[in-house]
Amino acid sequence: MKLENSGKNSTRNFSRLPFIGLAAAAVWFAAVIIILIAVLCKEPLPVSVGEYLCELDGVNIAAEPVVVVQEEKEPEILPEYKEYYEQNNDMVGWLKLEGTNVDYPVMHVEGFDPDKPVDLGEVYDKNMYYLTRDFYKEDSRSGCVTADYRAHFTPDSRSANILLYGHNMSNGTFFRDVDKFNVNYYGREYYDKCPVIQFDTLYEKGYYKIFAMMQVNVLEEDGEVFYYTFTYDFKNKQEFIDYYAQVLDRSMIYNPEIDLQYGDEIIALSTCDFTFGKSKDLRFVLFARRVREGEDPTVDVSKTVINPDPLYYDYRYSVTGSSWGGRKWDPALLKGYVPEETDKQ
Repeated sequence: MKLENSGKNSTRNFSRLPFIGLAAAAVWFAAVIIILIAVLCKEPLPVSVGEYLCELDGVNIAAEPVVVVQEEKEPEILPEYKEYYEQNNDMVGWLKLEGTNVDYPVMHVEGFDPDKPVDLGEVYDKNMYYLTRDFYKEDSRSGCVTADYRAHFTPDSRSANILLYGHNMSNGTFFRDVDKFNVNYYGREYYDKCPVIQFDTLYEKGYYKIFAMMQVNVLEEDGEVFYYTFTYDFKNKQEFIDYYAQVLDRSMIYNPEIDLQYGDEIIALSTCDFTFGKSKDLRFVLFARRVREGEDPTVDVSKTVINPDPLYYDYRYSVTGSSWGGRKWDPALLKGYVPEETDKQ
């Protein structure tokens, strides 16, 4: 009897096993679904983080270019001129002719507007400011070396054609020694020992080779006037050529190694000339071209030729009994110049 009862119980237990398996499977399947949904719903990792978590073999990812923004610095004033500039902000540079008394700061009155018509009366008054005052703005007969009012000076640029004025003082100061460069009156001594002029701005040094010098009249009563002070800038290459062709006509010297081309930076030192005493209003002007990049900064003065026939003015010819023989300088001295028919004769 006991055996029969045991068999019946075993049969009941075995009949329940499929239901238990199915229930377990259902629970497992539900768990898998829940985990899968959780994974799919999870926010993806940022790209930048993902790049650190996996390696992509064989894939080149271009790096973002790194842009370094450098703050532009204002050019610094040369140490030797800082103290002077702090005393007077109208100082724009320094002029020095080695072996002479010319060794002075250059002053300049600002305010010229190149977009407006030029008022020559205003230009004269502005130029006279420092020609009648010293460095400290006190009244002075000798004044200062003065850059033309129409010139401009900035930390990174300056005019390409700058007139510098100074008085020819009888005590030997300021531009007295400039006048002594007149080779037809004083000989070659001053030119031969100083064929290069130093003209520094506040921010950089500059050296200029003397290529011409002339004596001109100011008053029409003494002949046709070459108004060299009227030109302070050039609109184009032809204006440059026309102007410096007239300068070379009047020049007392030539040097085949010092040519001119449009774009050159040029300074002109202008002062009174007393060849005929104070009864005549004359000017002596010294022209120099800035040394070009890569150019030899020295001048072989042995190659400099004294011009025996520069163009002068009527009064001088009336005194000397001579006349001008015409344009004869080498056209190679002025790049782009085309000789006229009268020049070839």
